[in-house]
Amino acid sequence: MTTYQNPILKGDFSDPDAIRVGDDFYMIASSFTYFPGLPLLHSKDLVNWNLVNYIAKELPFDAYNHTMHKKGIWAPAIRFHEGEFYVYVCTPDEGLFLYKAKDPFGDWEMHHVLRVTGWIDPCPVWDEEGNAYLVHAFAGSRAGINSIIYVHKMNKEGTKIIDNGKLVFDGGEEHHTTEGPKAYRRNGYYYIMAPAGGVVTGWQIVMRSKNIYGPYEVKVTLHQGDSIINGPHQGAYIEMEDGNDWFLHFQDRGAYGRITHLQPVYWEEDWPMMGMDTNGDGIGEPVLTYESPVELTDEMIEQCNSLYEKRGIKAVNLPEISDDFDSKTLGLQWQWQANPNERWYSLTQNPGNLRLHACKSEKSHSLFHAPWFLSHLMQEEAFQITTKITLRDVEFGDKAGLAMMGYQYSYIALEQEEGQYVVKQYSGKAKDISIYDQEVVCETCEEKHIVKKNEITMRMEVEEGGVIQYYYSVDEETFIPIGNPQVATAGGWTGARPGIFCGNFLGRISTGYADFQYYQVK
Repeated sequence: MTTYQNPILKGDFSDPDAIRVGDDFYMIASSFTYFPGLPLLHSKDLVNWNLVNYIAKELPFDAYNHTMHKKGIWAPAIRFHEGEFYVYVCTPDEGLFLYKAKDPFGDWEMHHVLRVTGWIDPCPVWDEEGNAYLVHAFAGSRAGINSIIYVHKMNKEGTKIIDNGKLVFDGGEEHHTTEGPKAYRRNGYYYIMAPAGGVVTGWQIVMRSKNIYGPYEVKVTLHQGDSIINGPHQGAYIEMEDGNDWFLHFQDRGAYGRITHLQPVYWEEDWPMMGMDTNGDGIGEPVLTYESPVELTDEMIEQCNSLYEKRGIKAVNLPEISDDFDSKTLGLQWQWQANPNERWYSLTQNPGNLRLHACKSEKSHSLFHAPWFLSHLMQEEAFQITTKITLRDVEFGDKAGLAMMGYQYSYIALEQEEGQYVVKQYSGKAKDISIYDQEVVCETCEEKHIVKKNEITMRMEVEEGGVIQYYYSVDEETFIPIGNPQVATAGGWTGARPGIFCGNFLGRISTGYADFQYYQVK
């Protein structure tokens, strides 16, 4: 039997939830203000994952046409019921949404179930009679309360809330910051599995009761203990046909975001034990290596590839995320920093290139608030990104380049100044203080080099620890460093995000654009 090594995913697939449907596994994650949102991943073995779809192409609110850091899609849940896939999610300000589909690889139907402020982390559960319930937590920043879990009854279709709900758990001081509940039905019990203790240093608790409304017994089932995996909690319980069950959870790694681990689960007296009880205290600790849940074969891989091809899906086989822009649609690795807008880009005006138009910055003159910043999740701790840019029809204020986004961010840009082309390296910092829903941002040019052409190659090298050095080349052979090393930092509930851009930073309407010939990640 083969073994796997944790983390199984180094990308920032925050707050993961997953299910098994037959021989297939599906996982979803938070996407916050990045769209298309609600990524859907598919696997045959719980270890190797392909990014295959986005469930929410956008959010139907004008506010999300602009960047809304820390808002958007938080901690969704996915279930399969009566032949359909259900995904529940709350945005902290707009309320509860349900997405449904019979074909998870196609389009999902959206229902705005309830307009409410402060609900987070919803999860459904059905009993044997088909009664539907919704479990959720609260955002202290909106609701003024947290660490508590509520249960509401829904109609059997799961499309309406039909009562005022009931408090079933209060974490208090012992289990402060209880949130992210996931509900299950097993062996006569209702189980609510939830993280507590905070993202960085917390633990996983399990509650169980014969009655959906409690009272619930509570047990800690996974904690860091003597392991090197901090804050192991919030994820998905996966029940297998052979009884060898699993638990997917995240670990917060600061600038690298929330990465995904996989733990074995065994049952004792109807309590799930996660990881390995290495100290004999009845609480599991994360494993770094373990026997793989499923032996992945070439036949399984071919089945996946055939399925994706038939559905017209250009799946992203993680962690491979390079792009040669040879398609008529953007690759699934890419997300905008707001609701997508077709005016921002083209893959057909110069085939084989991604053209980004120099759109104006409407609410801010910083990259931090630019909705047209196009980015992806990091997939490794150390990597190199190289991209070739041609800047054309330049107007005053136009910039195009390569960036690493976060609350402290940096980028390299090609622009025109006093009639000549220059390459500049910038650093930016956003203060997490909202003024009219906009963080205060300061950007500074760290270094400037004059170049004699409008076509250059840019490079970003990232070392372990998130240390960044930028380079550029005019001949694709000799790379010249520019600026001092920068440090990647986390963003609004996200890890740092590399990406590319072209825009007018003076708020002007411009005819300028940049063609990106390729985007190589090594």
